[in-house]
Amino acid sequence: MRLCGDVEMPRAWYLAGFKGASYPTVPSAAEQSEAAREGTIDDLALAFPEKRLQAALFNDVKACKCGKPCAFTLEACNACGASLKEVEITKSENVFSAFLFGVKKAQKGFPYTISLRRQTSEVLIFDDMLALTPCHLNGISSKYYIPDWRFLLTDPAAALKLLDVLEDELWTATLPFLQNAEFRRKIFKGNLTDEEIRGKVMKSFNFPPSQFQMHIQWLVPPLVPFQHYMAELRNHFHEGRAFPVSYVRKVLQLNEPYEVMKDTPISDIIAFYDKKGVVYKDCWTEFFEKCIQDSIECANWSPEDFEYVVDAGKAYSFKVENGSIVKGAVVEGVNPGDLQKKDCAALQNYGRPYTVEGKPSGTYIKTPLEPKIGPGGYQDWPGVFSPAPMRDLEDREKCCAIC
Repeated sequence: MRLCGDVEMPRAWYLAGFKGASYPTVPSAAEQSEAAREGTIDDLALAFPEKRLQAALFNDVKACKCGKPCAFTLEACNACGASLKEVEITKSENVFSAFLFGVKKAQKGFPYTISLRRQTSEVLIFDDMLALTPCHLNGISSKYYIPDWRFLLTDPAAALKLLDVLEDELWTATLPFLQNAEFRRKIFKGNLTDEEIRGKVMKSFNFPPSQFQMHIQWLVPPLVPFQHYMAELRNHFHEGRAFPVSYVRKVLQLNEPYEVMKDTPISDIIAFYDKKGVVYKDCWTEFFEKCIQDSIECANWSPEDFEYVVDAGKAYSFKVENGSIVKGAVVEGVNPGDLQKKDCAALQNYGRPYTVEGKPSGTYIKTPLEPKIGPGGYQDWPGVFSPAPMRDLEDREKCCAIC
């Protein structure tokens, strides 16, 4: 792959050991607000025991030893890479619901503050805590509880309108990054226009998600060096878990509603729309290949900014010779895992500006929802708390997903 200055490097390697304090960053301009509710999500659940609300407060996950709650179908943690094959499925706090209700802290005691980028009556947009790119945002509805993208299928017309709103607001939240001249110069190779960059944004849903409040993963390329390496190994954007927004839009544009229950197999949904002419595997393959290519085309990482090159899990010294990175000797005592953690803190925009202690900062949302289902709280999305109107599905049982 070609880096800053047209320096060539094998795609099986990645740069590590950033030399400075941070790459150019774009601080959040969000107004600071206090938590609306003391205590944890468990305290909220005890105070408001309505069954429908309870369903919105917790997730089914595999909890990795590194602390990350992972989707229950994953075999390896998508943060640290540890095996999850023997990890049991448990319940975890729905962090995104905690954000929307203004809950003060997690069960482990840390504050549920957000690296907030944008809030409206329709959406909440914030930096991903485990950012894969320097600008990695999550966009969620601040109006509806929608566990995951499957429930969009219950009302295709309304779903397309919701996606239009989410994508437009995510783009609005992206513009301050692009308007920062230093960020733009260091991150993007060449003279890409705003619209060219928008066309390269990696947009997808995960199923199952790690947080059961439907969110668009919005990654503005390039992937940071280690995460690009992981993507090359197919450890990101997994087939069968990553569902490109482009695929979901094509499915919705068929205007063929599909009744969804909490336990509706994703394989059944894929098969149903495959037969309608929207083939998931084709859409995913195009998406995955484009993600890798766009990351390569945008990547402007300068070898001068990094101490090491990592190959096959070992850190090496390197030099640039005749326009290519030339690997030197293994550097003893240097752990690539430690380099990844330090580089993540240096390259991410999550929690900017950092505190005087060098920790990410954040805030609570200004206008939290009331802890209920109905006006002022989560509004009812068709098929989640009440039956969705189905068309041409008389042979299937009509009932709601959460009773």
